[in-house]
Amino acid sequence: MRNRFDHAAKQIGQKALADSGATVTHDEISPETQYADLRHEPDPARQAERDRLGLLGRIAAFFCLIEVYSQAPSAEEFRACLAKHLAAWQQRARKARSDRKKRRKQQRPAGAPADPFLWIIAAGAPTTLLTRLKLDAAPSWPAGVYFFGDDVLRVGIVVASELPRDSTTLLVRIMAAGPLLAEAVKEVAALPPDAYVRAVAEPVLLNLRHVLRQASSRTPDEQEFMMAMYKTWEEGKAEARIEGRTEGRIEGRTEGRAEGQANAVLTVLRVRGIAVPDAARARILAQTDLQRLERWLENASVATSIAEVIDGPELKSAGRSRSSARRGRARRRPAAG
Repeated sequence: MRNRFDHAAKQIGQKALADSGATVTHDEISPETQYADLRHEPDPARQAERDRLGLLGRIAAFFCLIEVYSQAPSAEEFRACLAKHLAAWQQRARKARSDRKKRRKQQRPAGAPADPFLWIIAAGAPTTLLTRLKLDAAPSWPAGVYFFGDDVLRVGIVVASELPRDSTTLLVRIMAAGPLLAEAVKEVAALPPDAYVRAVAEPVLLNLRHVLRQASSRTPDEQEFMMAMYKTWEEGKAEARIEGRTEGRIEGRTEGRAEGQANAVLTVLRVRGIAVPDAARARILAQTDLQRLERWLENASVATSIAEVIDGPELKSAGRSRSSARRGRARRRPAAG
């Protein structure tokens, strides 16, 4: 990936897969300096976490490299991916041999590491590759998934534009980005506020919107994404403000939206491993201001502590007020005679 969607795709993959095993972004591959978009080594004990991710969880069921393209990859790009895959495979094999020698010396049994798998996720169909490599659709997998090289090479190609349009493929389609992202944004916005897939994707999408707002120019796909974000999130906020001024039944709906948004904040914090004390949890769940909850949700996607999510701005403001008051008292203090 060589465009502004690169970082967002890595964030989605890292956030989604972090709970199910060791996940590294921009992973360096020796002997030459090469980098994989994502490397994931699943923890066998965390299958339940992978099950929540749909197709992405199936992809990450075994040690793998994941390369993502917001368009159809060329033959040259495919060869580059394959070179990284083979280099990583050899690197893993060397490490396994070294570990076996150490275990023999320590008289401990040695387990065989699983062979790695390369996944290439592409927004568009690489027609030339599919034809020349004679790839066949993968049995028992959704439409749009192809295998290459059997157990000799262990390569899978996911054509995101051919995947079924349902929640099980949503994270993969968001990672592929490109022309698919605008429609995926609408699907994320339609999910329940406490849906796990939404908790993973929403902070990354909001952060990408913030980055693109500062950009001096945008590609057509980026502009379409910005329009989709505006129509879903901005119209949603306007609707929330109208509901907040309405009594009776609609007011009850607003309270339900606030509760869902509060749960979404807590879900993002949990996914990112940020501890939430009981007092902070109670404060979040008691909040009814939808705009403030959305601000907390955006903060939660980048914060490193609970204070940065719900207390940071107020504390900074209070600190400035106290500093100003001290300076004012100092100016009024009479000079020593």
